[in-house]
Amino acid sequence: MGKQRQTERIQPFVVACRFVVEEQRFPGFLMNLSRAGARIHSDSEGPPEGTTLTVEVRMGRQATHVHLPATVRWVQPSSRGGFVFGVSFDSIAGEEQKILEGVIEEFRRRAAQLA
Repeated sequence: MGKQRQTERIQPFVVACRFVVEEQRFPGFLMNLSRAGARIHSDSEGPPEGTTLTVEVRMGRQATHVHLPATVRWVQPSSRGGFVFGVSFDSIAGEEQKILEGVIEEFRRRAAQLA
């Protein structure tokens, strides 16, 4: 699976998303989110390692989708059917980065309240 993650992931975190490869959109679920990347589960075969794609997802209180450029780092069949693959986020713009960090901080705040 290559290089191990360097940033903490928030889990359990699952939200519906689409991933866009070239002009094709595929449904999936964004999981195990971090500032640097995430895991995606899809019924479609995962794109090959090294593929660049865009993750479209609604995060936080956003009414529209956030577009996160990413690169596929690994792909494997899922024990639940379909495929799961890891992505690292590439050059996320300022507004998307703020939204991503806000979602992570909100998740941590809620988790601390439950602890």
